[in-house]
Amino acid sequence: MEEPTPSGAKPAPKSRAVWIAVAVIVVIIVVVLAAVLGGLFNPAPTKPALRIGTLLSITGALSQYGPGDTQGAYLAVHQINAAGGVLGQPIQLFTEDDQTDQTAAAAATTKLITQNHVNAIVGAQFSGGTIASIGIAKAAGVPMVSPSATSPALSNLTLTGGYFFRTAPSDALQGVVAANYLFTNLSYRYVNLVGRDDSYGRGLVGVINTKFTALGGHVNTTVIINPKATTFTTDLQTLFSTNPQAVYFAGFPGEGLILMTQWQQGLSSNTGWNRPWIFSEGLDSQTFMDQLHSSQVNIDVTKIKGTSPVSPFGAVHDVFVAQYKAATTTTSTPVLYTDYTYDAVYLIALAAQKAGSVDGTAIKANLPVIAKGSGTVITPGNWTRALTSLAAGGSVNWEGAAGSEDFDANGDVRGPYEVWGVNSTFQIVRLAFIPESSIQTAPPLLPSSHVVTASSSGFVEKVQTAVVTRRF
Repeated sequence: MEEPTPSGAKPAPKSRAVWIAVAVIVVIIVVVLAAVLGGLFNPAPTKPALRIGTLLSITGALSQYGPGDTQGAYLAVHQINAAGGVLGQPIQLFTEDDQTDQTAAAAATTKLITQNHVNAIVGAQFSGGTIASIGIAKAAGVPMVSPSATSPALSNLTLTGGYFFRTAPSDALQGVVAANYLFTNLSYRYVNLVGRDDSYGRGLVGVINTKFTALGGHVNTTVIINPKATTFTTDLQTLFSTNPQAVYFAGFPGEGLILMTQWQQGLSSNTGWNRPWIFSEGLDSQTFMDQLHSSQVNIDVTKIKGTSPVSPFGAVHDVFVAQYKAATTTTSTPVLYTDYTYDAVYLIALAAQKAGSVDGTAIKANLPVIAKGSGTVITPGNWTRALTSLAAGGSVNWEGAAGSEDFDANGDVRGPYEVWGVNSTFQIVRLAFIPESSIQTAPPLLPSSHVVTASSSGFVEKVQTAVVTRRF
């Protein structure tokens, strides 16, 4: 029995009711589709992952450093990714070998940019490779942060366009340290110089020549060697023909092993070659010292000294070394520039997080911002602290494993140095620490005939008789 229809109301036709229901369903579907397409029910779009390339010397004349330095990059990436990544995404790391060769470095840079689409590059390992690559990176808007390219030629915005930074100080500083050490501490007045034929070797011996001459010393002979040569006998004869009190060598282990082997072999017939050697940081390698000390070469390495940049932060650097050993399951200390490589990755990540973008130009603009200032201090392994500070709109100040890394307008940093030597057990040790506050840039080169009275050089740290534990 049907319910009676209320007075005054007429039942709607069944066909009309059906169409009303269909219309309502259509409206609902349209609204839902619009919401879906508009992202109402989708999670917020994620930002692209930060892609970093490493361009280090896995092979070639600097192969004693490249593999270990690459491990420093991996350590930084692992720590950052474990703590949340950059902009919510894990960093992607792409590794290439610059082969300590300019042509190979340029080709690897092109590959990293065009095939791996990296946003920033850590490298190249050496100055010549960096100079060969920076034009390619600059054109693509990809900043390069080298842990070890130290040539003064890279302090040039015309060359780099502001896309080059380095976490190791320029040899404009090391050259001053070396010249002061030779003149003031070792009391040499006549030294000769030998450097590899590239921007690193020429640049470093050029600064030493300038500063040593300004102090009143004499550089009678500078020999520039072909790093790919296999015979250096003629170069050695030229180097020692002017009877120097000592020789400073700016080179890499690749050519260094050959040259030093031939020097040792020639000592018996060339007594004038028996002079002390002082090495640059490019030869500051325990593996290299072991090779020179081996029975095949038989050099008394305890007579060798050298200069190198070092981290000024004892406690911070010790934390980094402990983290490195734990991550790599090794008892060995990191090789030279591993800490500078670690810092380079962290700086790039901080710059991208600060910028809110992985765009290379944005990273370039923010690298100087996060490297210095009065913000929250971020030290190795503290990525969570960086994320918290930046998310709250604050600023950060990176104080890394290798130092403060405060970039100037050229992308350069300053830093302290050490004088190193080899002890009686044939291990590299620190002989003296030279704070950056005591290092001044070199004066203009004086004419070779001009001799000035020795003056205060600012190099105030005399080599101590007690050898101290070395911080790598």
